[in-house]
Amino acid sequence: MIKRAFQKLSAQIENMNLTGQLAIMTGMIFIPFLFLSVFLLVMLGGVGESYDSIAQNVTRANVYNIHFKEDMDSVMYQMIARSLGKNEVGPVVSMTNPDTMIDQAEASFTMLEKSSSSPEAAQAASRLGKLLKTLRRHVDDIDDTVKQTGSYEENMERLETDIRIITELIQERITEYISYETKSMGEIREQTVEKRQKLVRIAVVILILVLSISAVAVVLITRSITRPVHMLCDGAEEIGQGHFDTRIHIASGNELSIVGDSFNRMAEQVTVLVADIKEEQIYNRNMEQKLLQAQINPHFLYNTLDNILWLSEAGRKEDVQELVMALSRFFRTTLSGGRDIIPLSEEISHVEAYLQIQKFRYQDILSYEIHVPENLMNVSVIKMTLQPLVENALYHGIKNKRGMGLLTITAWPQDEYVCIQVADNGIGMKEEDLQKVRELVSGSRQPSEDNTGFGIANAAERLRLNFGEKYTIRIDSTYGEGTKVTVYNPSDEF
Repeated sequence: MIKRAFQKLSAQIENMNLTGQLAIMTGMIFIPFLFLSVFLLVMLGGVGESYDSIAQNVTRANVYNIHFKEDMDSVMYQMIARSLGKNEVGPVVSMTNPDTMIDQAEASFTMLEKSSSSPEAAQAASRLGKLLKTLRRHVDDIDDTVKQTGSYEENMERLETDIRIITELIQERITEYISYETKSMGEIREQTVEKRQKLVRIAVVILILVLSISAVAVVLITRSITRPVHMLCDGAEEIGQGHFDTRIHIASGNELSIVGDSFNRMAEQVTVLVADIKEEQIYNRNMEQKLLQAQINPHFLYNTLDNILWLSEAGRKEDVQELVMALSRFFRTTLSGGRDIIPLSEEISHVEAYLQIQKFRYQDILSYEIHVPENLMNVSVIKMTLQPLVENALYHGIKNKRGMGLLTITAWPQDEYVCIQVADNGIGMKEEDLQKVRELVSGSRQPSEDNTGFGIANAAERLRLNFGEKYTIRIDSTYGEGTKVTVYNPSDEF
C-alpha cells in the first residue's frame, strides 16, 4: 500500500515542470521552518517582556533604596544647621530641594504601583506614596520654623524623631517592594525554564517531521531531475563517439522531456550536418577573413572621431581641417576599392595618416619615423596589417611610459620574406605578458572578452589565411625598454 502510494506520488512529481518541483521542495522546507520560528518567537517574547518589565521596576526602586534616605537626611540637616529654607539649599550648599526629591519619588513609585507584577508589590508601592506625603508635611513644618529664633533644638529633635524615622520606613518599604518583585522575577524565571523545555520538545518533534517529509520530497524531486539528465549525458557521450543513431526516451512531462525530444532531433540532423562540414569550412574560412578585417575599422574610426571631437571642442579649426584630410586619406586606403591585397606604399600611407591623426592627441609623447626602401614599396601586403601593430605600440607601449616615445617603421628583404617591423621604446612587456601575446599571434589563445589583443591576433590570422602558415608575426620585447613586432611578408606578389 505504502509502496503503491509512493510510486503514484513519484509519477505525479515527474510530470510536473521543473519550476513546480523546485517550488514544492522550497516550500516544504521553508514554510515549516518559518512557522516554527514565529511560534518560538511569540512564545518566548511574552515571557521576555514580563521579565524585562520586572527588571526595570527593580532597577528604578533600587536607585531610591541606595540614595533617597541618605540624601534626604543630609539636606534636612543642612537646612536646620544653617537655618536655610527649602529653596535656599540649592544655591547655598548645592543640594537638591527636598520637595523636588519627594516629587520625583512620588512620580516613580506611582509608576511602579501601576506596573508591579504582584498585588503585594503594588501595595508596597502604595504605602510608599503615603509615607512620602507624611514626609512632605514634616519637611514643610521644619521649613516654616527653620529661621525662627530658638527653633534649632526643636527642629533637630524633629529631624531625629520624624524625618529620619520616616526615611527609614521608606527605605524598608522600598526593600519590601524589591523583595516582592524579585520573588516574581524568580517565578518567571522558573516558568521560562519550563516553557523553554516544552518548546524544545515541540520544536524537536516538528523538526523531525519536517526533515522526514523534506527528505522524501528531495529524493523524489532529485531523482525526477537527475535521471533524465543522466540519460541526456549518456546520449551525448554516444553521439560524441560517432553513434549518431542514438536516441533517448524521457517519460516525464516536464522541460527535460522537451530537451530529450530536441536531442533526438539534433541527432537526426547531425549526419546531414557532418556531410556539409567540409564545404562550409571552405566558405567560413573566406568569410572569417573578411569578418576579421571588418572588425578593425570600427575600432579605429572610434578613436579617430574621438580625436576630431577633442580638437573641435578645443576650438582648433585648422587642426580639425588637417585631421579630416588625414582621415580622408586614411579611408581611401581602408576602402581600396574592395581590394584585400594592396602595395606596401599604400599601407605605409595608411599608417602615416593614422600616426598624423594620433599626433594631434599625443603630441607630447609621440614621435615617429618611417624608413622603407623605395624598391620595397610595390611589395604586396594585406590591407590594414600594420595599423593594429602601430596602435598597440602607441596604446600599450608608449602611453604607459613617461616622456617622449619614438615609434619606428622599417622594412628590409630577408630570403623569401620582406620583413616589416614596428618598433617602439615604450614600457615593453614582462615575460608572462609577452608569452600571452605570442600565444594570441600563434592562434593557441583566443582574445579576451574585452577584445584585448584582438588587433595583433587578427593581423596574424589574416596573414596565415592569405599567404600560408609560414608567414607570421614575431614579437620581441624587454620590459622597460620597448617592443619590436616583425611581420614576415612574402617577398613576391602573392
